[in-house]
Amino acid sequence: MANPTPTPIIPRITDIPELAGSNLKNWDSISDIVSQALAYVFPIAGILVFIYLLYGGLNLMLAAGNEEGIREGKAKITNALVGFLIIFAAYWVVQALEIALGVNLLNW
Repeated sequence: MANPTPTPIIPRITDIPELAGSNLKNWDSISDIVSQALAYVFPIAGILVFIYLLYGGLNLMLAAGNEEGIREGKAKITNALVGFLIIFAAYWVVQALEIALGVNLLNW
């Protein structure tokens, strides 16, 4: 008779000293992970939209009357504004979900 394969022991986060004091031990469900991520996603997305808006404005200024450059600059500004509206709508959808479901998604 062959020896049975031993079951592996998987340590819990609290068993690892380097991670015991981190926020990882507070992740009991997927909503905790999403909540932690959303605190960073919205500000980073806003910064990226602002940078893209500035890039479109710079493109527009450097076009110097070139029709193709002006069109590209205007398109970038329009895309940045559409991106802002998408981020704004997503933020309010998350707020509505917090109220409707009674969960705290944004831990600011």
